[in-house]
Amino acid sequence: MELIRKSVAKHTQRFDPNNPQDFIDHYLVKIRNTTNPTSTFHGENGAKNLEAVVADLFAAGSETSSNTLSFAMLYLILNQEAQQRAQKELDFVIGSSRQVSLSDKPSLPYTEATLLEILRLSSIAPLGLPHRMLADTMFHGYFLPKDVAVFSNLYAIHHDPTIWGEDVNEFRPERFLSEDETRVIHHEALMPFSVGRRACIGEVFARESLFLFLASILHRFNIESDPECLVLAVETVAGFAVEPKPFKFVLTLRN
Repeated sequence: MELIRKSVAKHTQRFDPNNPQDFIDHYLVKIRNTTNPTSTFHGENGAKNLEAVVADLFAAGSETSSNTLSFAMLYLILNQEAQQRAQKELDFVIGSSRQVSLSDKPSLPYTEATLLEILRLSSIAPLGLPHRMLADTMFHGYFLPKDVAVFSNLYAIHHDPTIWGEDVNEFRPERFLSEDETRVIHHEALMPFSVGRRACIGEVFARESLFLFLASILHRFNIESDPECLVLAVETVAGFAVEPKPFKFVLTLRN
């Protein structure tokens, strides 16, 4: 929490209410403009809530991103052909004299499709987050009473053969590409960050940072299993958030 407090304090010192720069600045604007003492944004209570929200974002974002990258290493070890195809695309678009940037993303459809397939298969938040019903609701013949907690089975959606085909459990990035494989097709059934107004607040940042991490690693390194501790299959640790069982791998610089 000390890191969070220092970050909020730093923002408060340089804060310009007429020119908010990021999430913390906008939250500070809301605190400043709130006069209702019962509001969660009011005064000292608002400041405490800001620290709690930033801590949640930091913790949730760091763990989920690291788990996704761990799964990325695992799937690419087991799917060398996909790894090599992504590297070939990166070599063609980026070359060897510069780093990958977000502006390259539209020109790297296979690399992006690889990330989407990793997000689908890993489904690190298999049930998303609980949501509370605000009113009695009938949904597809089911009665959902007010205040009941509802979970979305994202794992089941991401592994449904009626949606993705009989090869649903295979690693195939091409399922997210157009027929000529020149464009990424975003499938509405892929929802690793949930959907709607209560979707993950950090989705855009997560997608962009994961793309940069993955593309940069593939551009510079080959990802291989440790010959002394071979990875033969994807094994996971079950929980509220899914993560791969510990495994060893080797990164070697590409020529």
